[in-house]
Amino acid sequence: SLPQYLLDGFCCKHFPQGTTAPEITVPAIPELSDAADLLTFSIDDAETSEIDDALSVQDLPNGGKRVGIHIAVPTLAIAENSPIETLIKQRQSTAYYPGGKITMLPDNWIQTFSLDEGKRPVLSLYVEVDADFQVASTPQTRLENLTIKHNLRIQDIEPHFNADTGLSKNEPVQFPCQPQLRWLYRFAVERQKQRDRYEENRAPQYDYGIEFNPDGSVRISRRERGSPIDTLVSEMMILANSTWAQMLDENDLPGLFRVQTSGKVRMSTQSEPHIGMGVAHYGWFTSPLRRAADCINQLQLLSLIDSKLSPRFQKNDSNLFAALRDFDATYTAYADFQRQMEAYWSLIYLEQEQCRELTAVLLKEDLVRIDGLPLVNRVHGIPIDIQPKTRMKLAITQLDAEQQLLSLKYLNVLPPEPAA
Repeated sequence: SLPQYLLDGFCCKHFPQGTTAPEITVPAIPELSDAADLLTFSIDDAETSEIDDALSVQDLPNGGKRVGIHIAVPTLAIAENSPIETLIKQRQSTAYYPGGKITMLPDNWIQTFSLDEGKRPVLSLYVEVDADFQVASTPQTRLENLTIKHNLRIQDIEPHFNADTGLSKNEPVQFPCQPQLRWLYRFAVERQKQRDRYEENRAPQYDYGIEFNPDGSVRISRRERGSPIDTLVSEMMILANSTWAQMLDENDLPGLFRVQTSGKVRMSTQSEPHIGMGVAHYGWFTSPLRRAADCINQLQLLSLIDSKLSPRFQKNDSNLFAALRDFDATYTAYADFQRQMEAYWSLIYLEQEQCRELTAVLLKEDLVRIDGLPLVNRVHGIPIDIQPKTRMKLAITQLDAEQQLLSLKYLNVLPPEPAA
């Protein structure tokens, strides 16, 4: 079948030794002090097996809160030139596609370091926040053992915690840690405002996923982008990623930074502002179970926390430039493959539903994003004076999923969707 052919071709190129990661013994982990007994929780999709991050909220005597952002720390066991470091260099990232994934780390490493319920080694960032949601003191970073109390799953909690219900403290508590999530969401919105990234009346945007029914037919799942759960998790990760990127920069240590001084986002070994996010420093630190870049940055960061550890890279290290190049190329290739597979199954869905017309939003020139699907496509006949973000109706003139072919013809402009 075509999807199997595409998957086999991808695996031959990027996983020539096979997709199952070899079991590599996890070395002894250095002893860490135990953290205080906190109400800690993770928030992930039900299918997530690599739980990288967890959160906690403590009440302070002055009326403020102490926010804890806790990240898995597999780098404690990644020795230089070890088999696990070699595997990470080969794989670079977990690869995703509809109906499956290929993990970066072996199962036994994921089981050891994933923040499942129980005691786990973590890298924690503690931030004190006053009653006005301002960060009131210098963030503190610690290596410690922490007991994770709850693994919350989005599918279970989102019906009780969304834009319409569950956010008010006057509403009944429907699941563990809901009061903490309510406060974190308010804090996250204030963080967006402080970064000048808050949109009160934005038009709704959605993320779509490809799923499969028991009979093999395709099902499309939809979640609103920027939901309260998405907002609070992403803002806490931005806070951690920007804080730790600043730590590396202030200590004159290189890393793999995400920078945007103008135009597109790019990767660099030197920290520069990320104007799209409204932060002075940014790098990936919070997904070390799934991305090599986060492992590299975490290794650098650990050298600032534990005097017995040395940074893996110094400035102008040719090995770090090579690591940047390899990660950037591989991560892009994985994302392209995921989009290719999503596009194929989207065409199968259109055939399955016998669609003849579609609605879409213009991205630029003749390129549109199809409503209700993770699919972009070109369109014939769009008038040159139509502006990007315009909604329009399209006719399907030719559709063949096995040939990966979708021809669309412009019909007319549609009114914009109402703001949320």
